[in-house]
Amino acid sequence: MSASDRTTLLKKIESLPDEDAAVVEGVLAQLEMDRMWKEVRAGSAADWAEGKYGRLEEVIREVRADLRRSAA
Repeated sequence: MSASDRTTLLKKIESLPDEDAAVVEGVLAQLEMDRMWKEVRAGSAADWAEGKYGRLEEVIREVRADLRRSAA
C-alpha cells in the first residue's frame, strides 16, 4: 500500500461516525489477533519440532495432581 493510499484511508477513518469507527476498530483488533495467533502458532510448531515440549503432558499431570492435593 502506498503512502498516499494510507493517507486516504486514514482520512476516511477519521471522517467516520463514532459507531462506524468502533466497527473499524473491532476489525483492526481482530486482524491484529489473527496476525499474532499465526506468529504464536508458527513459533510453537518450531518449538514442538525441536522437542521443547517433550515433558509437557507429564508436567501438566503433575501440576493437576498437586492442585488436587492442595484443594483436598
